[in-house]
Amino acid sequence: MLASFDRVPSAKGASQHILANAAALMPDHHVSLVSLGETPTPRVHRHLPVHIEERNWLRRALAFQRRMHQIFARTPFDIYHVRSPWEGLAVPAGKPLIYEVNGLASIELPYHHAALHTRPALVDRLRTLEDALIDRADHLVTPSTVTRAYLIDRGATPDRVHLVPNRPTLDLSSLDEGPTPRAAGPLRLIYIGTLTAWQGMWDLIKALSRLDAPVELTVATAARKTQRRALERQARRGNVTLHVIDAVPAPGLGKLLRAHDVAVAPLTPCARNLVQGCMPIKLLDYMAAGLPILAPDMPVVRDVLGPDYPLYRRYSRNHMRQSLQQLIDDAALRSSLRALGHRRVMCFAPSVQRDALRSVYDLLTSTSSAT
Repeated sequence: MLASFDRVPSAKGASQHILANAAALMPDHHVSLVSLGETPTPRVHRHLPVHIEERNWLRRALAFQRRMHQIFARTPFDIYHVRSPWEGLAVPAGKPLIYEVNGLASIELPYHHAALHTRPALVDRLRTLEDALIDRADHLVTPSTVTRAYLIDRGATPDRVHLVPNRPTLDLSSLDEGPTPRAAGPLRLIYIGTLTAWQGMWDLIKALSRLDAPVELTVATAARKTQRRALERQARRGNVTLHVIDAVPAPGLGKLLRAHDVAVAPLTPCARNLVQGCMPIKLLDYMAAGLPILAPDMPVVRDVLGPDYPLYRRYSRNHMRQSLQQLIDDAALRSSLRALGHRRVMCFAPSVQRDALRSVYDLLTSTSSAT
């Protein structure tokens, strides 16, 4: 059983990651998926989408947890694989439990809802729920070494926390396609992902406004209209050419990326990125599409791009601008980074993710057979 308080299917990275895990498990397990949503996906053996109209995040989470209690009470499963306390703490006691940690609400929610900064008791309550699930889980999986260290700091024993890296959305068999040849005109930048504060897009716009050469930035996002309009207003103030489009599903993502010259991931040095950790799938897809990448020097980026990739100083918007200017001016640098990315992305082939995840399931099944 895979259960997640995330919408599946959707264009967001969480949905792609959930479906990738399901694909890795299906050759050896009958996979049932419960998630937010309205339409079942045929990409798993059995998918139960749970439609909840409630717009308030906390009330929606509690409603989802009630549904999980009902489903788990009716249908027993051999292994429960969860991604948050809302479904995780609904698992019947004593059942084999895997807690997959990509993000923690106690850290991430205040970035979405500023009012939580004035409600520390609620954030503490979320943290208590997370700690309860950390203690209860037989094994924890995470894609990031930073997150692994943080979970151990939160009380998980090291032998229970396993690294299962993300995989690219793009098919790695298309690596030889390369980017679309450049036409004359400004350098074409591309960003895919959300517009949450930790993504650093506002800092990027400010850096772009100070460049010595014109560029065009395309942002493909599933963000709310209010977030899009705020970014567009800032771009106009900085005289930055910006095109905001809807997030592109996997079949068309490669073509979109290859139509650009440089990919950007200007993550901010905040608790979400430096303390909790993450493993951005966008970085993997950028490399798979053969794009040079502008990104900050921080452990979560080094985990993906490797020790030799040139990155800008993470607290310096000026160094971000200088690094981007260098990418604009130096075609040979762009070419070398494309080659470096192509070599590096093979470390995250689907087989690597599949084997790492299966090994965790093997630990659970071997323990069950021994008892």
